[in-house]
Amino acid sequence: MHTVQTLSQAIDRSIIQRGMRVLHSWQFGKNPVMNIGIVGSGNIGSTLGRLWANKGHKLLFSFSHDEEKLERLAQECGNGSRAVTPYEAVSLSEIVLFSVPWTQVDEAIKQIGRFNGETVMDATNPYDAEMHVQTFPENDSSSESLAKKMEDAKLIKAFNTLRAETLRDHSGQEIVVFYAGDHPLMKKKVAQLIEDAGFVPYDAGPLREGKKQEPGTDRYLKELTLEEARRLTGESAEGEAVRGEVESPQWQERSSPTNR
Repeated sequence: MHTVQTLSQAIDRSIIQRGMRVLHSWQFGKNPVMNIGIVGSGNIGSTLGRLWANKGHKLLFSFSHDEEKLERLAQECGNGSRAVTPYEAVSLSEIVLFSVPWTQVDEAIKQIGRFNGETVMDATNPYDAEMHVQTFPENDSSSESLAKKMEDAKLIKAFNTLRAETLRDHSGQEIVVFYAGDHPLMKKKVAQLIEDAGFVPYDAGPLREGKKQEPGTDRYLKELTLEEARRLTGESAEGEAVRGEVESPQWQERSSPTNR
């Protein structure tokens, strides 16, 4: 009984320390139910939200010009899902999908306010208002640029290479979703959510490797099986060299300009 009380008290303290963010037992279960914040509830955000809801996850939908749409999505997904503000979507969740149009990135971050160690899945692509792709220097990328703006967030590039229609219609058909980031423990959560959405997670390495899945690359808008992804990336040549944790985000070690 004492052990149970001690564990209960520890959990209560953890909830308070994390700003009342609801905790689920990731460490105690293989496929736990999570609170997932969605900032940008357009085609990608709403599609993934529905897929994750099918696995029992609770969704916190935010950042849409149509507030009624957010309410409809939450009602459709069930599991206690809600329509919230971007600030709430981040502060009340264990992991966040950031899927806003590139032209609205700064406004979305402004509405979030600040980050406090949250894991953010970056599903953005750098298209401007005329749908031209913003280019970055060799030593920079859209996700590294975004990571600079999201100070104190653990950013993982994921879910940016497939259309919403592909996510909706081909879930469960063993198609790869690439993901890249510098935080191995957080990447495990992302990999689990890729699987929960019905896709095969493919660890592309640290965040700098996310540049290889931006628009115009041979990974973008490609519906690949695991074997096809391995051939495309030349995994046998790269091996584990690009996998695992790095001591600090690579963009912090380089003097590359921030692209807006």
